[in-house]
Amino acid sequence: MHGLLSMVLTAMVAVHPAAHPANDLAQALQPVRDAGAPAAMVLLREHQLVRTAAVGVADTATGRPANSGDHLRAGSVTKSFVATVVLQLVAERRLSLDDRLGALLPGVLPYADTITVRQLLNHHSGVPEYLGIVVQKYAEDPAAWLRHWSPAELVALVADQPAQFPAGTDGRYSNTGYVLLGMIVERVTGRTLAAEIGRRIAGPLGLRDTMLAGDELTPPSPVMHGYAPMPGADPVDVTEWNPSAAWAAGALVSTLADLARFYRALLGGALLPRPLLRQMLATTDVDGIAYGLGVFRISTPCGPAFGHNGAVYGYMTDVFTSADGTRQVVLAENYYDLGAWQAQESLIGTLLCR
Repeated sequence: MHGLLSMVLTAMVAVHPAAHPANDLAQALQPVRDAGAPAAMVLLREHQLVRTAAVGVADTATGRPANSGDHLRAGSVTKSFVATVVLQLVAERRLSLDDRLGALLPGVLPYADTITVRQLLNHHSGVPEYLGIVVQKYAEDPAAWLRHWSPAELVALVADQPAQFPAGTDGRYSNTGYVLLGMIVERVTGRTLAAEIGRRIAGPLGLRDTMLAGDELTPPSPVMHGYAPMPGADPVDVTEWNPSAAWAAGALVSTLADLARFYRALLGGALLPRPLLRQMLATTDVDGIAYGLGVFRISTPCGPAFGHNGAVYGYMTDVFTSADGTRQVVLAENYYDLGAWQAQESLIGTLLCR
């Protein structure tokens, strides 16, 4: 889930995946397989040409081969979707980036009056991380994997802890901050975050395979099953768990094609007014990463690229677009392992700049 370990269709040029992915693209994924991932897949766009490839198996129990159209859990790529909804509300003047958390969600945290919406978006809020507490509960009780978590319950896990630092004085990645942003969206709109993502992003862009999961224990079919390493044994299937524990921080379900289409629309100016898009892409340091408002910038051999990555149980995902919008790469694997993810992320620059 941690992003380091998420309207105008005529503004988008129609693209069509190649019917048969080139062998070299499939071969490029082999280091990810060598690192232990049961499957890896990629979508590569170069101007109007889109190619896809998938290697390995989507389900080790049945041996079904992975397909580039399989559903997957996108982890922290969710944050780009949530940030887009928040910035749309800013464009509608229903929110301001300078609004205080305490005014929007009274009593949610003792120090909420010191935190702005912008600081939640760019991880400069100082709000402690809840995720480690949930992971500990998973380790203690297998039934916890299937329980429902409300957003308020997730925030309450850290409500008795002091802020990590005074808001605005440092940058540290916080999934809790994005849970709070999801709560703000629901308070301002009167609708669920899932509904807002659907009506503001997925619907207008035709992302038919993209949704914010609630209590659904598995993604829709066809699904690329997710796996985690097990010492001295085969990887264990961890596809089934309740994504409410991730919610606005990482519960998105999508496909390679939908993720590419979203970032192409976002960075092309189809979802946000240009002044807000510029603010979204203006970065500050967060744990050594050049992080904006729900997106971050990386350096590649052919220049900067913008996007996000996501790690969530069983899945690792990377989505990046060149600054000029002409090239995109979407990479995903069904393995929750740092070594395999490093192998995947080492491909980003090579594929984007080929």
